[in-house]
Amino acid sequence: MYNKIDFGKVMALKEAGWDNENIAGELGIETDAFEKALTKYYEIKKTEAEAIKKEKEEQEAADAVPVLITARQLKDIYEKSALIGAREALRAFRQKQKEDYINRADRKLHNTKLLLRNYHMLKDHADQSVFGRTQIEESALDILESMMSMYDNEVIIESIKRSATRTAIIVSHIEKMFRLYYSYCDNSVTREIDMRRYNAIWDTYMADTPLSVKDIAKKQNISRDSVYSDIRISVEKLTSLIFGVDGLRVY
Repeated sequence: MYNKIDFGKVMALKEAGWDNENIAGELGIETDAFEKALTKYYEIKKTEAEAIKKEKEEQEAADAVPVLITARQLKDIYEKSALIGAREALRAFRQKQKEDYINRADRKLHNTKLLLRNYHMLKDHADQSVFGRTQIEESALDILESMMSMYDNEVIIESIKRSATRTAIIVSHIEKMFRLYYSYCDNSVTREIDMRRYNAIWDTYMADTPLSVKDIAKKQNISRDSVYSDIRISVEKLTSLIFGVDGLRVY
């Protein structure tokens, strides 16, 4: 039973606020069996963490032992360190660039999900507001870029809602990108698969009455795991459309 459970998915559901009973139902197993497997998972993670801590402590103890060296050896060390330092500095710079790129891509993916989850609320806000087109206008990309420096979901949404114009721009941008995504899927060489993915994300976020994963799985006659996969892939595709070509991780 333990080896058959995707604990990555389990941890994601727990972060989303699911309790053990609902997660067990989602996985199709008994609650007691799930809780036993979860306890084993925590025990294994604890053991791994303790092993890592012990190894670190042993390494720190070894590093603390004093080492005596001659003046010539010290000179050699300085010369070699200068060369190694230059190489390491370049490596660290490139690694930092890669990490910054990945972090930015992750932020865009996060913000795409945030916009989709709040789409109906933003649309209602825009539809019910009265505003003139003579107001100072921003481009969708300006607003999206401003989201990248904010890390509080409520602050991000409120920054969009602060004016009817900003809200309407973002809602219009989301809807336009969905039309582009539909066109891509409809003309794809793997149209059946891509349209299934399009319908999954549309029913999840954009439909007048959004559907649950369970309902989508039943509607499309596929497993819930397939629905989760379809939504994940569709969100990645939409991120590249909504935020631009660098919206996806490429590494």
